[in-house]
This record gives sequence, structure tokens and C-alpha cells, in this order.
Amino acid sequence: MSWNQLTVDVPDDLIDALVGELSGHGVEGVWESHSPESGLTRLVLYFGLRSNLERIEDEVRTLFSRCGRQNPAISRTVVEDCDWTEEWRKSYTSFAIGDDFFVIPSWENPTVPDDRLAIRIDPGQAFGTGTHETTQLTIEALERWLEPEQVVLDVGTGSGILAIASRLLGAKKVFACDIDPVAVQVARANIERNSEDHVWTFCGSLDAVTSDTVHLLVGNLTAEVIAALFPEFQRVLRLHGVAIFSGILHDQIEEIRKCLARFHFTVYEEVTRGEWLALVCEKHVP
Repeated sequence: MSWNQLTVDVPDDLIDALVGELSGHGVEGVWESHSPESGLTRLVLYFGLRSNLERIEDEVRTLFSRCGRQNPAISRTVVEDCDWTEEWRKSYTSFAIGDDFFVIPSWENPTVPDDRLAIRIDPGQAFGTGTHETTQLTIEALERWLEPEQVVLDVGTGSGILAIASRLLGAKKVFACDIDPVAVQVARANIERNSEDHVWTFCGSLDAVTSDTVHLLVGNLTAEVIAALFPEFQRVLRLHGVAIFSGILHDQIEEIRKCLARFHFTVYEEVTRGEWLALVCEKHVP
């Protein structure tokens, strides 16, 4: 079977909008690869051969124009069907992350540097390969702020990479939740792949967590989800508990700052990489 392949470089803040815009045009698959040098993400989109590519390209340019961006370069070609999972695996290999970790795809068996801790990951259909800036920022913040014997909650765990890193850094207990049951299955498999005990997963959100029980909370989410969940973040964190929030774009920070002030959080760190920003903050008395 053959496919129409459309390739376009997109600013990170337009990715979701673009994919949503094209979902009505029968997009059959999306391949993302981020370029730290350009600050853009290359989207490779696949459509059936009967798709109206001229109309689809017009939709892309209209979205960019509506958002005040220059017209993107768009390329197209026809490709043959293949084993897409195998093709993706070829582009995902072992790499260092933060000061302490070495991420290894489950299908590789490289030598781990002596000064690093191995995290073996098969992302499956869940978010969190470790290559995205938001994950990198979060892991680096965990290295600085997690203290031994703490109880950690990883909200929106995805592949489970942050929960695994938390346990390796010395957390006493780690709880990892996601509203996507597939993500929870993927996270559980990765936790078992790393032979980590005292790491529990559950499908659901923060309403299942007892109040005032979490020392350190990790939320690598989106600004909208973080803002919506702030009352629950405030509830589950202990007094003076620390929260690490990532997945925030620069132009979304003011809304998050309003939430921090409303729920009596003090910001200790504000770290950026590319289009993204991560916050480390502490809960105080209301």
C-alpha cells in the first residue's frame, strides 16, 4: 500500500492545533522529530492516496497565517508501506539525560557509563521517550530537588520514565497515575523492566490520592491541565511540599503564575529550554 507523505516544520505551540486541524482530512499517522537547533518540530503526516493534498496544504498555511506565523515550507512525496514501528526504532537509540541517567530503548543492550543510572524504556503508545525538552527539564529538576525517603507523585506518567527516575534518585515511595489506561500499562511494563519496587501505578487522577501525603509532585503536562488541576495539587501536597511543573510554553506562564499566587505557592526555579519552561515551587499555608 502507498501513502501520501506531507512534511512540515512546526513551532511547538502549533503542533496540537495543526494535528487537530488536519484530523478531519483523514490523517492516518503522524511522525514527530524535534530539532533543538531550530526550535521546531518536524511533522511527517501520512494520508491516503485519494486525499486532496492541495486543500490540506492550504489548511496548513491558513493556520500559520491565522497565528501570525510565516508560511511554512511544505514538502510532499509518495511512500510505500513498511513496518513503521521498526522504522521508528531505528531513529531512537540510547542517550544520556540529566547528570545521572542513561536512557536505553528496551531493544538495545549498550554499555552503561559508570557514572550513570540506566533507565530502560519502551515508550509504546505513551508519551515520554526522554528526548523532549519538557522531560529533560523535569528530570534535571528532580536531580536537584528530590530528597531521599520522600513520597513522590507523578501525575500524567506516560511511559513512567519520571517515576522510575524518582525511585532511582532515592524516593521512598513513588505513585504514578494517568487517565489513559494504555499509558498506565506501558508505565507498569517499564517499571517492571527496570526491576523497581515501591513504585505503584493507577489509572485515574488526583481524586484518588489522600490529602497532605505527597512530599514532591511532578506534573509534566500542559499549561491548561496544570491550571485545571491546581486545587488538587494544593490538596495532595504536604505543607512545604515541592511541585515540579513542565510542559508550559513561554506565552502561557502568566496564567500559571496566577494559579501559583491564588493557591499560595512560592516559585524557587524557573528554567527554560527552547519554547518550553519548567517551574519548581513550594506549597505554603493558605
